[in-house]
Amino acid sequence: MTQLAAGQPVHVDPSSVSTIDHLSFLVRVVLPGQATGGNFAVAEERGRLGCMTPRHLHTRESETFIVVDGALEGWCEGKSQMVEAGQILHLPANREHAFRVASDQAHFYLIISPAGFEEFYPATGTVLDSSAFDGELPMPGPVPDEKVQQLVAWLAPKGATVTGPPPFALS
Repeated sequence: MTQLAAGQPVHVDPSSVSTIDHLSFLVRVVLPGQATGGNFAVAEERGRLGCMTPRHLHTRESETFIVVDGALEGWCEGKSQMVEAGQILHLPANREHAFRVASDQAHFYLIISPAGFEEFYPATGTVLDSSAFDGELPMPGPVPDEKVQQLVAWLAPKGATVTGPPPFALS
């Protein structure tokens, strides 16, 4: 019953979805916005300790993290919150935020609402074979300046801004 039209039932086999290496996170968009009428999208992600985002702000989207395994640390306007397997973290729109993997490895789902921002992953990441999601995790490292410029250029027309470096210690 795989159907990607809004208002229709949807069944997704995540193993058939492309995997994207995005800033050393492995990501697969398991439910794109076109399947929900643009209401929301769902991405599944895995990463290892050291994976983190810079401080940033979305004028439209909120991000809700559902941690399946491991731990994430969310940061929003100067306050940090640790979330572990079975817990949820919501980072609202129009609030400067960031997140990082806070355990050896983490596996989580990200609900993006409203949808559209999920296009960020294939537009600025490296598309891999779908089987790569369950494979070895990339080693995180500094993001090259040219990649930062690519990210900033893609984000600006979408109402999102990188506001600074990650607020976390590099562990």
